[in-house]
Amino acid sequence: MKQYNHEITSIEDLNDKLVSEEILAGSNFQSQLIQIFSANNDSEWYLSLGNTIRNVFPTAIIVGATSVGEIINGKMYADTTVIIFSFFENSSLNMFSYECLTGNDSAVGKLLVEDIESLNLDVKGMLLLATPVSNDSAKLFSSITSHNLNYPVFGGGAGDYANMRKTLVFDGKRCYEQGVISVVFSGNTLYIEPFTYLGWHPLSKEMTITEIDNMSVKTIDGIPAFLVYNKYLGVKADENFFMNVLEFPFLIYRNGQVIARVPFFVNENDNSIQFVADIQVGEKFRIGYGNPEMIINESTHIQEKMQDFQPEAIFLYSCICRRFLMQKDVSLETLPLNRIAPAAGFYTFGEFFSNNNYNALLNSTMVAVGFREGAKIEKTSHDELTQTEKSKQISDPYKHQHARILSHLLYFINVTIKELEEQNKVLKSLNEQKNEFLGIAAHDLRNPIGVIQGFSELLEDEIDDEFKVYTVIITKESSKMLNLLNDYLDISKIEAGKLDLVKNDIDYISLVEQNLKMNEFLAQNKKIKIIGDFEIPSLTLSIDNEKIDQVLNNLIGNAIKYSYPESTIIVKVFKEKNQVITQVIDRGQGIPENEIEGIFNPFKQTSTKPTGGENSHGLGLAIVKKIIEGHNGSFGVTSVLGVGSVFYYTLPFVC
Repeated sequence: MKQYNHEITSIEDLNDKLVSEEILAGSNFQSQLIQIFSANNDSEWYLSLGNTIRNVFPTAIIVGATSVGEIINGKMYADTTVIIFSFFENSSLNMFSYECLTGNDSAVGKLLVEDIESLNLDVKGMLLLATPVSNDSAKLFSSITSHNLNYPVFGGGAGDYANMRKTLVFDGKRCYEQGVISVVFSGNTLYIEPFTYLGWHPLSKEMTITEIDNMSVKTIDGIPAFLVYNKYLGVKADENFFMNVLEFPFLIYRNGQVIARVPFFVNENDNSIQFVADIQVGEKFRIGYGNPEMIINESTHIQEKMQDFQPEAIFLYSCICRRFLMQKDVSLETLPLNRIAPAAGFYTFGEFFSNNNYNALLNSTMVAVGFREGAKIEKTSHDELTQTEKSKQISDPYKHQHARILSHLLYFINVTIKELEEQNKVLKSLNEQKNEFLGIAAHDLRNPIGVIQGFSELLEDEIDDEFKVYTVIITKESSKMLNLLNDYLDISKIEAGKLDLVKNDIDYISLVEQNLKMNEFLAQNKKIKIIGDFEIPSLTLSIDNEKIDQVLNNLIGNAIKYSYPESTIIVKVFKEKNQVITQVIDRGQGIPENEIEGIFNPFKQTSTKPTGGENSHGLGLAIVKKIIEGHNGSFGVTSVLGVGSVFYYTLPFVC
């Protein structure tokens, strides 16, 4: 077997390569595989290359894919075209190509395996190229590997430099923007050995996938998925989203292996994130970051294994994340492989890897595949990667130091995260004990205080002398105490994760109207007017009506407390996209800007005081926030000191 790797910049350049002595000699081999990986996503470029190559190799298998970086003789190139000429002396090649329209991924995978099995070949391996941006490559790959294949599968997903979702694969005569290309290798003397490794470290706390829709993750720990990247990395939902997150994939522990999943696009309507590989509900993950030192160390292990395999050619399929992370140092993991055998390939939008019992559609990895015809030969001193060669790579102690600095920073971050997680466990345990104590105390106190309130109300009706004022005070204060204890019970349940929602389909507008009527009575003492402003006359939502009624009581009650007498409160309800927004607008005192952020924390109160001397204990807004979040909604406030406040919350609406 022989392999020659060339960079091509024009058809004239290709013609020059095709008439070279070493390439022309390839026509004497039994089989020829010619791979084209290019930054150019114009189908005419591939068709021109294919036609030119067939003039010299009319029976060659020609395949290709768009790339986001090219690897030629172990070195990374950008914005060019690599053509890999692989010549096999005693092996046979068969190519299969299919259009793969949306929804047909599993069926195409099944058809591919059936077509291969119909040939009754002694298959030694399968090269797979696909378009993961426009297809569900996870379903395709799962369908292929579900047949318990006894040979390895390897390859990559076509990429796109501009990330405009235009990728394609090429079968020598046709280009597919939604397609699958497979090359099957067979031969009695052919040996194929694939290797893969990751090199990414976890950075964030552990989180859980809570809702998905096909290849999109909708929620993480119950909140919109994009908000995780926005919170921890400050990433925006714009055209640069992919470039900003590609080196921070999800790291998922699955089937005894750590796999990575890279976000590609964000849906600005619902803040979901689209991937090109499968993710499952309930899977736990951490946001990860590549460790350059770990990547280089693991690449050394792969080089040693590849050296032992004694390949005559090496195919490389490496994720764009590695190129983005390592920058100019990315060739440090691929160039040493070229000292073992001619090595070439491309940077991908996902890697295929199946060998023995390990089947996975991968992200952020490198897949290196060794090919050899014939048995191994006895090692000589020339075959080994000598210590002299290795020492040359590191002879300059100041070279590539940014990678070492990054590694030390990652180590520091990981140790810090572990310390914080241990401290968080202690705090969580103490918080649970506090919640349990509050719950028990509130529960045990509620009954006797209820009795006190009941007797004081009876005494109010029976006493007409000067002691009546004392019974009124007892009734009023015991009522305050009962309300406070009920809030204590609510907050302790919520913080213990015991917020039980009983959702039913409710006419939300009717619920709000009923609540306004009740609160209008309470507002009469301060001559405050409450106005309902509803965009639509009726609207059915799946909610816990008692809990949402509690939310409205709290927000409108607060508006009454902090509004000036004879002012107006407006309760506005309207739809926006797939959300129903409720606003409680007052013309009260407003909240100082530096105090707004903390008002949703339990027991937190602002410096602003109720205008009528009303009581406030600082638990209501914390309860409201948890109830709304339990409905997969959001809650917030805008306020101007001296002008008033707008408290608002959203509830999901399904058309």
